[in-house]
Amino acid sequence: MNKRHPKQALYFIWTCNIVAIAVFSASWHFGGIDLSQLYSPVFATWLLLVCLARHGGLFDFVDSKLSAGIGCVIEFAALIILPFPLFALSIVISCLINMADRIRKKHPEPFLGPDFNASSTIVVGFVSSSVFIGTAGANPSSELLFTVALLMNTALFGILRIFLINTLICLDEGIAWRTGPAIKGDTVFTEGILLITGAVLAITYLFNPYLILFLIAPALLLQNLLQKANKAELIYIDEKTGIHNYRYFDEKINEMYMACKKNGTSLSLIFGDMDYLRDVNNTYGHSVGDDAIAAVGQVFKQSLQDDFTAARFGGEEFVMILPETSKGAAFQHAEIIRRKVEKLNLRSEKNEKVALSISLGVASFPENAEDIQSLIQKADEALYEAKRKGKNQVCLYEENKAEKLILAH
Repeated sequence: MNKRHPKQALYFIWTCNIVAIAVFSASWHFGGIDLSQLYSPVFATWLLLVCLARHGGLFDFVDSKLSAGIGCVIEFAALIILPFPLFALSIVISCLINMADRIRKKHPEPFLGPDFNASSTIVVGFVSSSVFIGTAGANPSSELLFTVALLMNTALFGILRIFLINTLICLDEGIAWRTGPAIKGDTVFTEGILLITGAVLAITYLFNPYLILFLIAPALLLQNLLQKANKAELIYIDEKTGIHNYRYFDEKINEMYMACKKNGTSLSLIFGDMDYLRDVNNTYGHSVGDDAIAAVGQVFKQSLQDDFTAARFGGEEFVMILPETSKGAAFQHAEIIRRKVEKLNLRSEKNEKVALSISLGVASFPENAEDIQSLIQKADEALYEAKRKGKNQVCLYEENKAEKLILAH
């Protein structure tokens, strides 16, 4: 089943598309572009570079790494070198090629990725290039003025691009804007490096076009390093749900345990296990069961706060680490997760309502455990108690089982 994007995300995409079309049309109407420039070697060169960079789905829908790759470098360099109408035209042409390629490959969403990334690039490029021209003029004579304008152009392009992409990701995944992946430090740093590289490439080309041949090897090396960094990060992501996996959980809980132990604060753990998943698989098929697991994973992701960490522990089991959180607060947070799962609107291939529920157990350090292993064990015991009591409820671990607190729906 294809992902059904929220209406807010689709409205945001279409709003960006409409603004981009208006900007593109206005730039050609008022830009004073001579049609002979369409046949110039400069435009042909950068059109080819942009198309090669963007072709093949380089800018997929809601890519959390932003435009991590050589494409970002080439695009920003093209924005500096080409008049804006020609730059926008190169983006449109490359977008159409990308769409055609995705249709040929029968991609389930041939338009959502390329059209948003093209429209957002055009809108952001228009704003930043307008500031550049407004600061330095169409033909800057002062090197200092050109440098200041270029720095402003680079910063504004990056900030606006991050803002638009992070907004779309958050609307699409239903998470708070401040928790979006596009504003994380490593992502912002990567985007900054790419834009600076693009600016250097543009300046080199303006000084002597043939010198860019010597920048091809460093640019490819940068691309290779970014790809390796991205692959290294992917080993911590669960492919089915998009949240972190057990490997990440195992490393993160050790890190958080040491910090909480040092600071003398609580560390709570929520263990969750989906109820009746086998029945879902048998009744509706394993594809719907996979959708159910993915949907619950998104509930855990959308329920993150502050420094919380969510991960798929394995199978239909999920876990959330809550540093500096009391057992009572973790208990209430687990109940929120339970209610969200219960309200999930999952449909089968025949549009039948698929009922989902989850049982959860909560334990805390140092109240219930002295180390990580015992904390995991206590949370698992609390989860087992929730299952034993009838499922679809939250159980708080207590040493005295007679005093267990069961929060039923």
